[in-house]
Amino acid sequence: MTNDTPPQAPAQEQPSIRYESAGAEHRVSTGSWLRMALGIGMAVAGVLMLGRLANQMLPQKPLPVVAQIQGDLEVTERSGQMVKLSALRGKVTVMACLYTVCPHGCAAVVDAMKKLNAAQHARPDFHLVSMAVAPERDTTSFLKAYAEGVGVKATDPWWFITGEQQRIWDYMTHDLHMQAPAPIPEEKRINPLDLYEHDLRLVLIDRQGRVRGYYSAFHPQPEMAAMMKEQLERDVQRLLDDPSA
Repeated sequence: MTNDTPPQAPAQEQPSIRYESAGAEHRVSTGSWLRMALGIGMAVAGVLMLGRLANQMLPQKPLPVVAQIQGDLEVTERSGQMVKLSALRGKVTVMACLYTVCPHGCAAVVDAMKKLNAAQHARPDFHLVSMAVAPERDTTSFLKAYAEGVGVKATDPWWFITGEQQRIWDYMTHDLHMQAPAPIPEEKRINPLDLYEHDLRLVLIDRQGRVRGYYSAFHPQPEMAAMMKEQLERDVQRLLDDPSA
């Protein structure tokens, strides 16, 4: 009597990754590697989330006082009106450098300020200031067109200021304690308009004219930039909600 049962095909070997340890060869399936990677990723995300929750739940320390602004600066706003930065005392203010044709990180800085403007523009005790690094190029008419181009309304609490370059630079460095702008050597320029290197941090100022922090909205690591922008948003809200913070 013959056996008519068809022969079974050999089991297909699962895709695997080979590695050696202590002189012995090991094999782990790709599915196991994927599960391990997914588990590690979820664990890291969980730790980061718990860290953020802990920061929000624990009692917060007062924000540091980095410097007291001593001087003043009279400049021209994009509207053509002369303004003094001392007029912003009594408000929570965020200031930053601006070079409208900057090929580096100015776009990230403006985006962070736009987000703050969207969240806080209705508050009378909040203001934003963008300071022209290159006033010879970024004139009032140019700043007005630029602001309109990025969606900033004339009624928004956001000044785009220009004026005498050295006076603006002195205010940036002496009062705000920012990195001093500097001309870029011709051989190091990305393009012909890449004229100045300047500080890409945002400066948070309280109602008393005190610098309370610096925030890098532009960073080589996107995760770090996102964390800094979130921290700025939280600190702005703290100062608005609690003047004693």
